[in-house]
Amino acid sequence: MRRRDGTWRSSHGSAGFACRLPTSAGVRPFKRYGFESKAKAREAAEHIARLLEAAGADDTTRCKVGDMITAVKRGAPLPALEDVRRRLGLGLDPGHPGVTVAEWLDTWLAGKRRTKRPSAVRSYETHCRVWLKPHLGHLPLERLNTAHIEGLFTTIERFNSELERQRGAGKALIGIEGDVRSQPRICGPSTQRRIFATLRAALNAAVRARKTTGLDWNPCMGVEDLAPEAPAEAKRWTATEAAQFIAAVADDPMGLLFRIAVLRGARRGELAGLRWADVDLDAGVLTVVSTVLQLGGKLVIGGKPKTKAGERLIFLDAETAELLRQWRKAWLAMRLRAGAWDDSKLIFCQPDGRPWNPDHVSRRFKRLAAQAGVPIIKLHEARHSAISLMRDAGVEQAIRMREAGHSDTEVADRYTHVLIEAHQAAAEQVAALVRKAGGAS
Repeated sequence: MRRRDGTWRSSHGSAGFACRLPTSAGVRPFKRYGFESKAKAREAAEHIARLLEAAGADDTTRCKVGDMITAVKRGAPLPALEDVRRRLGLGLDPGHPGVTVAEWLDTWLAGKRRTKRPSAVRSYETHCRVWLKPHLGHLPLERLNTAHIEGLFTTIERFNSELERQRGAGKALIGIEGDVRSQPRICGPSTQRRIFATLRAALNAAVRARKTTGLDWNPCMGVEDLAPEAPAEAKRWTATEAAQFIAAVADDPMGLLFRIAVLRGARRGELAGLRWADVDLDAGVLTVVSTVLQLGGKLVIGGKPKTKAGERLIFLDAETAELLRQWRKAWLAMRLRAGAWDDSKLIFCQPDGRPWNPDHVSRRFKRLAAQAGVPIIKLHEARHSAISLMRDAGVEQAIRMREAGHSDTEVADRYTHVLIEAHQAAAEQVAALVRKAGGAS
């Protein structure tokens, strides 16, 4: 029961087994003791036999399996047979530990930084840093399953409940065990679905790289019953309300920007990123080729539009085109008056040429809406209003989609002579509808 040196022999009275295993260093003896019964020892020995059988008749593969078995430390569990079979089936080294979920997310993000818009990458990074890595990152990627993913969203709901409980108790400083956020907020259904979409995309890429990752199926496919989204219906202005707002902001420094947003449905980043080189003043046509984005408190100028279809032309009605020509003269005068000037050549900019912060543009829009006495809507809802105005003015659906940047037609194929005339007519139709609603002829 004790060794000669007086230490306790833990294997005394326990069961074990001994065998010989093929390894890359030749056939080596292998033994394990400490099982609570002969049956348990026999079960372990038979498991090793099945692992070797999974390698087939190939001597090299059998040696790799032997290396894997001998590398297992005493007391540690032997590799699962299904894992070894899967890795062998994918042509992977059965003894390689494989990548963790966190390691794969880092690899996936590195690829996205080369191909995706900075705003999209920032969203991916936030999802990974706050949710995916803390709760799933430690898991071997090839062992990730549906239950793990469902457990993540159960944790999110638990965090939400605890947050509401602490708020209800009047706590000023909220802390939730396991939550890495410094300022916890409710993670609603929409955000949860975006987190899920990020994970699903990363795992789809892992499945495509199965020869490296060992993942042959995306466990997101088995997830059910995520909290349903219940987004509020977007508010829209009527033609009368649009006319009232446009008239009220006519003399505001951002008035022309907001006029184009309401009448033509341009996104705020697109308008904030327009340069004079992107406009044909004679034809009254704007070309959307870049945007202004706010990322982590910094402005990024020159980012690509949100979608490929977002690279499009914005056709102005005659009145708006004339206002833009007048603004060009005022802009040149503003530049001459300025001391230091940021030569970004942006059409809509601050008095010193610097770009407007997109969030400031949105806040200004709401303040002006309140002053104009119209329903206060988000600036993005002005885009919905523009699409509705096009519909009310009788603009065909295909033209509406192109105007809004929703069409998947290639840019080179999008503007034939006939289509240009249709877009110009659509701009005049909407302007006429709004003028009539506002009491002008």
